[in-house]
Amino acid sequence: MINEERLLNEFIELVSVPCPSLDEKAEADLIVKKLAELGIKAEIDDAGKKAGATTGNVWAFIPSNLDYKVPGLMFEAHMDSVAPTTGTKVVRKDGVLYSDGTTTLGGDDKVGIAASLEAVKVILENKLPHGDIQLCFTIGEEIGSVGVRYMDPSWIKADIGYCLDEGFEPGLVNNAAPRAVKLFVKVIGKAAHAGVEPEKGINAIMLAAKALTALPAYGRLDEETTLSVGKIEGGLASNIVAPSAEFVIDMRCLSPEKLDVLISDTKKTLTEAVEAGGGQIEINVEEGSPAMRISEDDLGVVFVKEATKKLGLPFKLFSSGGCTDGNYLCGMGLPCVALSTGMDKIHSTEECLKEKDLYNLARLVLEIISAAAKKQ
Repeated sequence: MINEERLLNEFIELVSVPCPSLDEKAEADLIVKKLAELGIKAEIDDAGKKAGATTGNVWAFIPSNLDYKVPGLMFEAHMDSVAPTTGTKVVRKDGVLYSDGTTTLGGDDKVGIAASLEAVKVILENKLPHGDIQLCFTIGEEIGSVGVRYMDPSWIKADIGYCLDEGFEPGLVNNAAPRAVKLFVKVIGKAAHAGVEPEKGINAIMLAAKALTALPAYGRLDEETTLSVGKIEGGLASNIVAPSAEFVIDMRCLSPEKLDVLISDTKKTLTEAVEAGGGQIEINVEEGSPAMRISEDDLGVVFVKEATKKLGLPFKLFSSGGCTDGNYLCGMGLPCVALSTGMDKIHSTEECLKEKDLYNLARLVLEIISAAAKKQ
């Protein structure tokens, strides 16, 4: 029932609109217009005002047409794309969509938006049975899920969420992603002339180095935990004993409790190493995304499994070390998984998308809605 030609044209139209992070107004206006043409009134929240963006998240609600209660579903995708993202021209070649090489394609994440809109169109055109459907298209995902971080949870009216923002072919489901934190570390030493009286100084750069080498491991610590030192800077000039140095550690773990232990152990190790060298240390922990862990028996996963079986698509659960808007939605109390969309080589001008994956994603959304409508 999916209209492939219409869906393809809509995808091309969506990616042609400029949509850099925090400047998604043109994209939001286009989506609001498309929803209005379907008789659906869209709303824009105040996340954009909070974030200093040109628009907020776009929301739409399609009420149930059933006379019995079924779980309400939310389909979420983000409006922004990684630069260069202005002036995108789509090239079709052997069933695959590319940009002309001067911009990213924007399939990340217009594929999720286009598939959601097409599924809703089919439902309305054919008066298909459905429960409550909520659409949410967010801002600033590519720079840290800004739209969901500034989202008011009271806008969420669904029982189950689907974040349409993963690689791989439709049918694969990311049901586990890590809690993430950043440790902002400042090591304080003492300045002195490096050539005249270096013994009177305390070199913060060297203390930072000793502290980092005191860590028992970095990189992939185990199957569900990573630790990365992603940025370091310090000192004033080559002839001055460095009075300060700063670095940032990115930590992620599928187990929030295990991450708490790692944070505590890391702070202890760094502090002991710096203080042993006569320096001082300041450590600030900044929470990133909450963990996402949805069981195979969760209704949201069951609906996907039923939908893929009907469509003849492969079904597989997988975990990821990356984070999506779905992590934050889980943190707000909405059970949410991330659906694979077919997007490939994202964040580059080589980004591409198989046409069949675009069509299959729309079919999958439609069948998930159908599966939920049968749940009494």
